Amino acid sequence: MKKADKPNVVINGNNNKVSIGGTNLLPIAIVAFALGALAIAVLAISLCCPELLADFVRWIVGIAVNS
Repeated sequence: MKKADKPNVVINGNNNKVSIGGTNLLPIAIVAFALGALAIAVLAISLCCPELLADFVRWIVGIAVNS
């Protein structure tokens, strides 16, 4: 039996709302894109002006801690 042959029905507890579908891959894609962009930014800053790298990393950590 193929995966497409089995419907994926999720029943939530709020007034028994039924949603057809399953996992949503969009948040995973957003997180992967953000991590990739962050890695590229760190590499670019470390190559062009390494003296700013520590300030950039502190800024990123500050955003992560305060959010």
